[in-house]
Amino acid sequence: MVQRRRQIVLCVCAVVLALLAILYPRSPDDVVAATQFSIAFFATLLTGEAVIFALTFSAASSWPSLRAIDSHIAFREWVLIGWAAALFTACGLLGDNRISATYGALLFLLANIFGIFSFIRLFGLASVGGRNRLLCRTLAEALGRPDMGSAAHDFENGPVVNAYLGAISQAVTSNDPSAVRNLVDQLVEAEVAVEAAENAIALHVDVLHRLARAALVSGADPIQATSCAHALVDSVVRLCRTLPEPAPPLGALSRYLAWLADAALLMSVRGVASNRSARELVALSTDARLKILRCVDPDPKSATDPDELGTLLTEPRQVLLWSSDFAEFHGAHQASAMYGVYEILTGTKFMGNYWDGASILTQLRQSLFGGDDAVTTPAADATRAAFGGVEEYDHFWALASVTALATLRDCRVAHPPELVRPEFTPDHQLLGAYLRTFATHRYFATAEHARTALLGLLSRTAPAGSVSDRVHHGRVSRTYRVPAPHVEPHQRPAAVILAVACRLAPLAPGQEDTELRGFLAALPSAGLKATAGLAARVLPGAAEENEPIEAIVVGLKVLTLVGAHTREGA
Repeated sequence: MVQRRRQIVLCVCAVVLALLAILYPRSPDDVVAATQFSIAFFATLLTGEAVIFALTFSAASSWPSLRAIDSHIAFREWVLIGWAAALFTACGLLGDNRISATYGALLFLLANIFGIFSFIRLFGLASVGGRNRLLCRTLAEALGRPDMGSAAHDFENGPVVNAYLGAISQAVTSNDPSAVRNLVDQLVEAEVAVEAAENAIALHVDVLHRLARAALVSGADPIQATSCAHALVDSVVRLCRTLPEPAPPLGALSRYLAWLADAALLMSVRGVASNRSARELVALSTDARLKILRCVDPDPKSATDPDELGTLLTEPRQVLLWSSDFAEFHGAHQASAMYGVYEILTGTKFMGNYWDGASILTQLRQSLFGGDDAVTTPAADATRAAFGGVEEYDHFWALASVTALATLRDCRVAHPPELVRPEFTPDHQLLGAYLRTFATHRYFATAEHARTALLGLLSRTAPAGSVSDRVHHGRVSRTYRVPAPHVEPHQRPAAVILAVACRLAPLAPGQEDTELRGFLAALPSAGLKATAGLAARVLPGAAEENEPIEAIVVGLKVLTLVGAHTREGA
């Protein structure tokens, strides 16, 4: 729009100068004298612009194309005016046409005036800040284009976005921290409309993954990479605040950060990545997930930024979608996240301590569907309406536990001391606390009822409009270019069996495991072996047992570690 307005002004000026040339033509000597000075000044401006451009611009600082810079400094219009001036002047002098020669001389004056404007605009781009502001606007305009698709392949095929990602890859490959920082700043400072926020978040996550991959496998500076990653996470949170549906992108970012910590640990142990890079990325994952948790929790324990005050999620469906994503890939702070979930869904605070064995999901079930004990706050009424009944409540959290169990870290992999962080440790008690969050949600008590629940989890299709159905569509409606795709729970039969089995497992030493063994004994051998294999991977002690049933029973004893200090004190 600005460029079009500028071109209209130039056309009007050219018409006015044409009228002046017709009304007041000058002699050839006057034209030659005036043109000499005009051409000298024109050449000086052109040389100055060439020097500034050569000294200040690089591939990282002009990533879309020269067209974006040209439209900003009006270079083509300026050169076109100079070409027209030279043409009319030469034709007028050769053809002894005073009007044409005078018009050419006047156009040279217009070219010089416009050249000063172009030079000032270019000089403003000589600084890093000036270039970043221009490229911020260019990126924001590209993200807000109506034809910009939401699918990952359509999104990246946009010429501006594709050029930006190419510049990021080139800067990372050449290990140029200044260029990487400038490019990231251009993205996080781009002011996009609400309609373009989803596209902007997808680009943020893509860039975050490229930086993490470079730190792990390409030798990029992990300090610089994680510094830029923190800026990207903060920007995603700000963008989510503008969205009517912030849960899908916030959940996707939470899942990716949890996956990233697991990948960094595994690549460090295998010698693919350095311990330094893995340590920084693990720290990024735990710190960023804690920031996300503070932004979701309506009453966080502490807040380091005004953005962390007030929950991002207000509707029950949004909270449920985010919480199921937050619990995947053994992510840090997932048990603590249930306190905020409880408060949003019921409008009251959960006062128990999961380290002492308190069950948030059991108390939530009682607060919503406990008859006379049910909470009657507006938040609880909205949650009950969303679930529709206790059966859907049980079904949803059982499915959430399936994906959480299936994506637990491999407990057989050594955990280097330098990678130990709060909520990211090989501590079996912490694993038991995470697992116990779902294991204490016991909506059946016998092996027979457990088999009925298992059949429902494997075969039941979520009714249209139910919470499970709406959460599923909320997840699949947006794809992100990260190596952590969603897998439906029914495609993980071993995890489904383990999710049911953990709800029959003893929660304290000395409790009977008869129902658990009876449930496992009735399973087909193939399913039992697959479940034992999953237990050997994610539960401590299970890999040391040869019998499938014994491996599962021994592995689930990790649940009894939670609350041990309380029992010993008693």
